[in-house]
Amino acid sequence: MIRVSKYLLLMFCFSYIKVSAGNEVQNNDVIYSDFNYDRLPDCWIVPIEFQDVFNLIVEDIPYLHNQEIEVRSKKIGTTMAARPTFLSLIFKAKDNRNYLIYVNNDTSFSGVLYSDVPSLARIGLVMHELMHIKDYQSRNFFGVLERAWQYLSKRGKKKFESEIDQMVIDAGYRSYLFLWSLFVMEESEASDAYKEFKREIYLSPFDIFIDLDENEILQNSFFIL
Repeated sequence: MIRVSKYLLLMFCFSYIKVSAGNEVQNNDVIYSDFNYDRLPDCWIVPIEFQDVFNLIVEDIPYLHNQEIEVRSKKIGTTMAARPTFLSLIFKAKDNRNYLIYVNNDTSFSGVLYSDVPSLARIGLVMHELMHIKDYQSRNFFGVLERAWQYLSKRGKKKFESEIDQMVIDAGYRSYLFLWSLFVMEESEASDAYKEFKREIYLSPFDIFIDLDENEILQNSFFIL
């Protein structure tokens, strides 16, 4: 049963992932032709090595265009992480906070590094972090503290991250979230402990797959194949 499910997941993947116009997929890499690097808001600081993915997403998240967002490389305990800066959380209104998105650069990390993630899966990963910022943006100081409190327990952490994954799906990025989750669980060289953590806390590829099946997307894909 598990083997059949994995096969169906892969069939769906090849049937329904649509690359943006002007892009080509070759050996898991996206070649961005006619690419515009001027789409990002002036208040975003994104190093050049991450700009391709952020530029693909930015038009779909206008509610974040006025947020101060900076992407930094740093040794952290996961692939990427987003959070408001401490001072802006205390002294600024929720619409004017500063946010940091950290990208793990620890080569000894037993999980998944951004540099190892296929291009299309990166879109799901980055969108997940941007949805964290959208969630924080909607919360006052005590609402953000509530999220921090949730992260102290496995049950709370699962609720938090599952809600963020659902926000990615609601934003129209379900397929990319699926590719990110599938890569981590089935294709990456991450440790068993890291994969078990992902399995316990986040939506699994199969969770996303079942939801697609309920919406009859899977059924329609067989006519395409």
